[in-house]
Amino acid sequence: MSRKELYDILGVDETASDSQIKEAYNRLIAENPDDARITEAYTVLSDMDSRAAYDVTGKIRTAPRRKPRAGNSDNIQKARYALNTLFLAGAAVTTILFILQWSGSLGSTPFYIACVISLIIKVAEYILRLIP
Repeated sequence: MSRKELYDILGVDETASDSQIKEAYNRLIAENPDDARITEAYTVLSDMDSRAAYDVTGKIRTAPRRKPRAGNSDNIQKARYALNTLFLAGAAVTTILFILQWSGSLGSTPFYIACVISLIIKVAEYILRLIP
């Protein structure tokens, strides 16, 4: 796109205010709802940073691509998955122990031990979330 083409697409001056740009966009998009150029022009000019970059360079700034995480991220994801699986199994065991305790068939100690183990597993999983 040429240096000031986005302003021409919306039919506004380079000194147009945000509200003028929005009004022009709303009017044009109502007339031409499928025109992607109108949407692109509004997207760039309605964002203060994108508009400033466009005004200086005359080019549309594209968002930088995210770099994939390197290193142990796959291993960390696998560890988190394993911990979540253990937690779910622990939750099932805790539920069974609670029912047995509630019915009077079992003392409270196994139930409390299962609760503590499940809690430790969940805390470990949350700690792994902090590792990039």
